[in-house]
Amino acid sequence: MDKLIIILVMAEEKWQEADFLCQEIESRGYKAVILDMGLLGKPSGPCKITREEIISLSGRDIKEVALITDRGKRMPVMVDGAIQKVKQLYSGGKIGGIISVGGTTGTQMGTSIMKSLPFGVPKFAVSSTASLPAFAARYIGTADITLMHSVVEIAGLNSLMKNVLSRAAGAICGMVEASAKVPVPLLGESKKLLIAMTHFGPCEECAVNIRNLLEKEGYEVIGFSAAGIGDRAMDGIIEKQDIFKAVIDLCPGGIGEELLGFTRAAGPTRLEAAGKKGIPQVIAPGAVNWGSPLKRDYKPEYSLRKRFDYDALRSFLKLSKEEMITVADTMAAKLNKAKGPVKFLIPLGGWSSLDKRGTDYYEPELDRAFVDELKKKLRPDIEVKEVDADLETPEFAQAVVEALREVVTA
Repeated sequence: MDKLIIILVMAEEKWQEADFLCQEIESRGYKAVILDMGLLGKPSGPCKITREEIISLSGRDIKEVALITDRGKRMPVMVDGAIQKVKQLYSGGKIGGIISVGGTTGTQMGTSIMKSLPFGVPKFAVSSTASLPAFAARYIGTADITLMHSVVEIAGLNSLMKNVLSRAAGAICGMVEASAKVPVPLLGESKKLLIAMTHFGPCEECAVNIRNLLEKEGYEVIGFSAAGIGDRAMDGIIEKQDIFKAVIDLCPGGIGEELLGFTRAAGPTRLEAAGKKGIPQVIAPGAVNWGSPLKRDYKPEYSLRKRFDYDALRSFLKLSKEEMITVADTMAAKLNKAKGPVKFLIPLGGWSSLDKRGTDYYEPELDRAFVDELKKKLRPDIEVKEVDADLETPEFAQAVVEALREVVTA
């Protein structure tokens, strides 16, 4: 309760609501301060962290910024300055949680500022536009932000808005309390070594097998869904926080999806964060030979490919030989930059539950094109080990665990 809860608001528009929220938070025994990230117009009330301080922290001149009448041009100034302020407070151990109140602009700015804080810091956004199509994904991105739809417009302290803000105050206070009770452990602080691992539906049995084996050895496995957001979030946490002892990238298919413009695209820097930090890595090609383009983007030649309708929402297409080689080239280039030990395991009996040996989707000649290219392009010290089993078998899981032991002790 000694730490602050930061309230982000455009104080020329929503100060009254922020002030009520501040009182609600403090009535629960917590300390709260309002940070003014306002754009145009004077704040409607006093703010502990003023917009003048925020502008100064952005590196811009206050008088110069005062002449900017374009909201869009002022936004990055205020976001940059606010990020500097919250980072400053966080590094000083003064932030317990952060909450924003606003419409579209206020939520865009508030959540952008929240994303600068590490995983585990309570982040809560109260927004009247939380449910607009595509906006929620933009607001949250890969961060652990909780988004509350106010339903009613945030425009004055009517009885419904007071109800919303009181519930929001209770939520952020509860999150701060819970976070203090179960903090995110840094490397060396936990009794168990934490391992990051990517998951994907067609490779889930393998992930479960690996987790069970590692838990028996005293590890704790933290899973991330390799659907383009979870795997990107994993890389973000690895980059910003020292949490993980090693990484098992079981399903790095987001790399190929990014190259080909498919739905599980995981960003241009996927598979690079652990290497930059020197964290040991074990890589497997879980479902890397499948792609998931939007059906509206299907090319005529896709009709000639093998297709698997996984569920009502997802259909997967087999990648071509040329695409497999391109993916292998890209993965090799990324892994060659790694500062820590890396091992790449290849299951010869199939790379997922979809294409294991004995199914119509098992195409070892296509898989071989990937493997040959990978071996040709990887550094000599990065071992590519072939395992005569399909990815979903206990034998392959055991091979992954053995490889993990080797890279961790390297």
